[in-house]
Amino acid sequence: MAVALLLQISHTALAEPVRAGGTGAALGTIRLLADAYTKVDSAFSLEIVPNLGSGGGLKALERNAIQFAVISRPISKEEAPKGFTTIEFGRTPFVLATTRKDVPGLSLEQIADIYMGKQTSWPDGTPIRLVLRPANDVDTAHLASFSARIKDALGVAMSRPGMVVGITDQDSANTIARLTGGLGTSSLALILSEKHPIRALAIEGVMPTAKTIADGTYPHFKSLYIVTRGNPSATVTRFITFVRSAEGRRSLADNGYWVADARQTAAPGQ
Repeated sequence: MAVALLLQISHTALAEPVRAGGTGAALGTIRLLADAYTKVDSAFSLEIVPNLGSGGGLKALERNAIQFAVISRPISKEEAPKGFTTIEFGRTPFVLATTRKDVPGLSLEQIADIYMGKQTSWPDGTPIRLVLRPANDVDTAHLASFSARIKDALGVAMSRPGMVVGITDQDSANTIARLTGGLGTSSLALILSEKHPIRALAIEGVMPTAKTIADGTYPHFKSLYIVTRGNPSATVTRFITFVRSAEGRRSLADNGYWVADARQTAAPGQ
């Protein structure tokens, strides 16, 4: 028993951490899943590389700087020939968020008016402080897809001088929380997994939840993918298997995900 224990301790001590990175929308979730998986495999260790985003995560994966990436968009045509394999592990509501507790939700017309600059304050008179994302960010495209009028209003907001821009998902969430009257985009998974003080707002009277994603009443969501390249290590493969297991799916559901039938797909064009 002593020898077996010594071998187990040595295995744990010598195990190299798995490195991962990508979209900030899912990093908190991946940390929680890794913590749960270490109860199954005590030798497993995960190191998160921060502030990469989806595109940066794929570039780091291509250069073997990380063992898997986490992204919130499909592989692009330019990325398709690079040998990536994607697994959609869940979908989480894409939300408008604030720290305000006196505003249960917004209509599409109100959202358009806010970004257009026609509605500039909350009901108590506090100024609304918008937190934008970069023009080429997936969150900007998601918000623009809400309606044609919101797309136009978003263009107006982005051309207005002096606007606050959150570069990463965490930057955006932290800035929304920091600014009095802050409002911006986020994801339910980030809010729940990181126990963030911002709160998601109902849109057109529908709260963003895993259930409303599943039944289609809340149509705005992000699909989250784990991406590997070539032949992933046995350690990474076992972790992905855990993510797709019943226990992994329960953890995802607890943190704002609707989990469709797990499936592995080749990159587009392959």
